[in-house]
Amino acid sequence: MSTVLGGPYNGYSTKQTITNYKDSEQTAIRRILRNSWNTQQAGGVVNNNKRVITPFRAVNNLGDFLSRKNYVCGGSNQVNASKPGWKGHIGSILSQCDGTGVAAGSGNMRHVPDSSDYIRYKKQNAINNTYNDSSNGGDQSNGSYVALMRVRHF
Repeated sequence: MSTVLGGPYNGYSTKQTITNYKDSEQTAIRRILRNSWNTQQAGGVVNNNKRVITPFRAVNNLGDFLSRKNYVCGGSNQVNASKPGWKGHIGSILSQCDGTGVAAGSGNMRHVPDSSDYIRYKKQNAINNTYNDSSNGGDQSNGSYVALMRVRHF
């Protein structure tokens, strides 16, 4: 994912014009895209393992990347067992790793997303597809306009 989509560099945001009004919503969406869509899970391949769940579920962390049921591999230890007297009182951390190197899903697997979540995802996906586009939906010159006027010429 090293494409710049027509912009001079990754993260390029074009100059605001009268017809291209940018407000805080677009800024917030671009921040979400940088922070949560810029991951291997969103790309679809982690350690040469292709994504099994849908892109919507992968981006929103709504399930295990490889759709594994009841998968447990490591996890965080909330209490430090190295403190004196705590080792016998702390249960062991379950670990049944499968060797793929893909982290287990950490979200609520039973969460059912609302339709508004999917609409937000589709909007973010559309903005992500033109994240570095410097032409604001057109081309760099008026070549397409000239061709269109040639077709519409009476």
